[in-house]
Amino acid sequence: MSDERPEMVRRLGVLTEMIHGIVYFSPEPQAAYAELGLRGYWRGYFASRAAPLGPVGPELVTALFAGFAPAMVARALPQVWTVARPEQVRSARLAGATAALRRLLLADPAPAIAASPAPSPAASIEAAAELTGRCVHALPLPGRPMAAAQAGLERPSDPLAALWHDCTVLREHRGDGHLIAVAAGGLTWPEPHLLKGSRADPRLQELRGWDDDTWAAAADRMRGRDAGELEAMTDALAAPAYRVLGADGQDELARLLEPLARAAGADLPQPNPMGLPPL
Repeated sequence: MSDERPEMVRRLGVLTEMIHGIVYFSPEPQAAYAELGLRGYWRGYFASRAAPLGPVGPELVTALFAGFAPAMVARALPQVWTVARPEQVRSARLAGATAALRRLLLADPAPAIAASPAPSPAASIEAAAELTGRCVHALPLPGRPMAAAQAGLERPSDPLAALWHDCTVLREHRGDGHLIAVAAGGLTWPEPHLLKGSRADPRLQELRGWDDDTWAAAADRMRGRDAGELEAMTDALAAPAYRVLGADGQDELARLLEPLARAAGADLPQPNPMGLPPL
């Protein structure tokens, strides 16, 4: 990491995930899944995030999503594919996310953006999407299955949809790297949830479906262990995503994304399962 800037890498990780994360909390994506017949939050969640992979089963999703109890995943998959095909879910996901961002970023007024010295929201979105598009185009994908699956989808022509698509690829790239760091650290789930310093929602055991005995045993094993080393390795593995921009381009991307992510964050609860802080 000697030639990287871990603080900037982590900051860009927060900003891109904030924009990506509306897909889990905004009403528009949830309504789009319900229209397909995917009733209940978790069916829509597992179907929509897994859809770029195709009609996969619970074993692969448990491994690639990580953090979820296998039984929780199996309650949704593969049954969701009898309700809606992956391509239908992919379209609903993109349409719902774009509609949510349009409301949050382009509605008049958008106070979180209007108060910023940055360009107009539309100009910021277009400029940010140009930079994130460069990142995704140059992204190293070997060993990053979730990022590769999302990157393999057609990039939308609309700048707002393209920005969400790119932020999703970058978020999944960081997430894939996090799983590499977890494995390198000799951890198994749900142990990473219980490292000291986690900002995640205190209801994470319930939200990820872990039973009391498994959770308590993992907590005992993790007692006193800190999340710092795991996060540092995750930053190091995420850094190549932004290398193509150089330091000036990274600074510019952060400047453009800051007000957009702040506005998008209005739909994210605090605390949240992703551990994203308020901006």
